[in-house]
Amino acid sequence: MVKVWIWLQVGRKASVIGYGDVCAFSVGDIYPQTGRGGRGTERFRKVRRGIIRGVRVYVEVVLINNLALDALLVYAVLFLRRRKVRKVRFACAVALGAAVAVAYPVVPEWAQILIRALLAPLLTVLFDKYANFKDYIISLAVFAGLTFALGGAVSGVSNLIGTDLNGYLVLGLTAFAALVMLVAVRCFARARGRIRRKICPARLIVDGREFSADALCDSGNTLTDAVSGLPVVIVSERFACGIDGWHGEARAASIEGFVELTTVSGRASLPIVKLDGVRVEGREIRAYAALADRDFDGYEVILQNTMF
Repeated sequence: MVKVWIWLQVGRKASVIGYGDVCAFSVGDIYPQTGRGGRGTERFRKVRRGIIRGVRVYVEVVLINNLALDALLVYAVLFLRRRKVRKVRFACAVALGAAVAVAYPVVPEWAQILIRALLAPLLTVLFDKYANFKDYIISLAVFAGLTFALGGAVSGVSNLIGTDLNGYLVLGLTAFAALVMLVAVRCFARARGRIRRKICPARLIVDGREFSADALCDSGNTLTDAVSGLPVVIVSERFACGIDGWHGEARAASIEGFVELTTVSGRASLPIVKLDGVRVEGREIRAYAALADRDFDGYEVILQNTMF
């Protein structure tokens, strides 16, 4: 459906005063002049010292452009921070960002101020999970920086060619192409990593519930529990944050001991928690899980060397 953005322009200042069908919109007794013409055609009517301007814009184009741009921005943040793409969160963040961007020019000024202040923090909360407030602030800073950079690039190209790209589908197609390229780069890097390092699917059973994870088969992990003699897997901080009782104030009650981890960078004492079992390569093995204080690159669990 063809819609029309209509704004009042006085000198160099302009403010939106309406949005509606080309032939059905009215503001008091003032009607925008319309006529035949394709996308981007403009008609003007002088009103005292101002000008009422109507510009035909296909709302579908605006929506598609913003969907592609928001998807690119969100994915770029996850890509740069090496985070897992959570499909539902990703879709909700992109849809909300696009909807707000389409509605932004016609909401009241106070609402525009709220949108400018709150949209980026809200989208950042939506598209990922965070271990702590610092983790969230880092993602927010990256998202804000990429948003300003992309907005500046679009404005610069628009000024260079003398056309506002926001009203043309080429902007959305370009953003979508960049998104596809990022996805391809990430998939290639992950596939290359899987070839160099053996990564297999595993399921950790906690209190009767199963949690799937990408697990690294690391022959260097020889950790065992000193009391029971059971093997110990190492789980990332992000994976632990998704399991009740393994993070926050409840974590202390779940800890059943500690295990000493020695690496090339030094030694560390990791808390361990009880697992009902670990399922990997068709076997189920009783084990403990050591809770790491960082995330891993390309996997979430490091298996003990007797498990594969």
